[in-house]
Amino acid sequence: MMDDRKKRIEDLAKNNQENRASLNHLLENFGENLYSRAKNEESSSGFEDIIQYSILLQDIAESNSSIGKIEEKNRRFLELESAIDKKEHDEKERTKEIAVCNRKLGKALLENSDYEDFTSLFREQADALKAKLESLETRINDLENKEGGNVFSWIGKSAQGLVLRSFLSKAQESQEQLYHNVGQRFSGRSSVTGSDEVAVVCTEIEGINSISRAAMDELSALKDEKRIISAGFDIDGNPQKQIQEVKNHITRIREELAALYRNFGAQASGIMDDDIKPERKYFIDTIVTAEDGEIIGRAVRINQSISDHDTAISKLRASLAVDEEKIKIDKFQKSIRDKKNTIYELEKEIIELESSVVDAQANIEELQKFL
Repeated sequence: MMDDRKKRIEDLAKNNQENRASLNHLLENFGENLYSRAKNEESSSGFEDIIQYSILLQDIAESNSSIGKIEEKNRRFLELESAIDKKEHDEKERTKEIAVCNRKLGKALLENSDYEDFTSLFREQADALKAKLESLETRINDLENKEGGNVFSWIGKSAQGLVLRSFLSKAQESQEQLYHNVGQRFSGRSSVTGSDEVAVVCTEIEGINSISRAAMDELSALKDEKRIISAGFDIDGNPQKQIQEVKNHITRIREELAALYRNFGAQASGIMDDDIKPERKYFIDTIVTAEDGEIIGRAVRINQSISDHDTAISKLRASLAVDEEKIKIDKFQKSIRDKKNTIYELEKEIIELESSVVDAQANIEELQKFL
């Protein structure tokens, strides 16, 4: 029977849990609806909870706006990163183009006698490299055209060819570097007029440099903007953390609102009649409509069901507690009986021991007569 009552208590408690969830949901929706009506009533200005309701709504709106601003700032930061990366990549490509143009310009300068005044400083090095390249190319061609010989000759020829090609490659790199140095130094001079190749390449270089200067100005502005946004993130935390903190704040505000809604819904449903002041009750009557009757009826029925179940649970628990106390009493009474029986047996033993003592004393007295 006790197990049946415990099972009944579990069923009633589970049912009450579901009923409370349903009642809270009903009261929250009803209370929210009532607050939306109350905020438009002039007579509502004196009630603290309605003022608090407006403050909380404003807080949520400002928090959502704050999230939007953080997201927009983060979006802009990501846009800036992408734009900076692209411009830096473009600048690297322009640097490569300038390097190509400088080599092209240097070659054109060294091959044009009109610019001998400028190229005279590099003429000796240029001629030496040219002669070296021609010599290496001739030796490689002679080696490749050489016929006959045994395997050892072929191996020697192959090894010699590898060495000569390595020297040729390094000489070509040195020549290209010379062209680059000559072109780079010349391109830093004033603009060149004319229509020869030197003028054409200089114009090309100036065009690339002009684009580069404008791009660097833009890049500097983008980096400054990114630095300002980044500094803000360093102070306030990363955007994801900021957004999560604001969302957590909104969650807490919504919990406060839900409590207000439930309380107002309970008041309007008549569940909290004892706690409502007359002026509050009058105000509620002015905003509750006939259409709310069904909601109020459902709230009252669910609340009554919860109360009935609580009463039934209390009675069942009391019944179980009574039975548990009875079990304790039976246990105690049995213990008392057992201990009384033990006392009875001990008293019997005491009487027998006392009798033995008397007998022993009598024997002593008889024996003393012979002393």
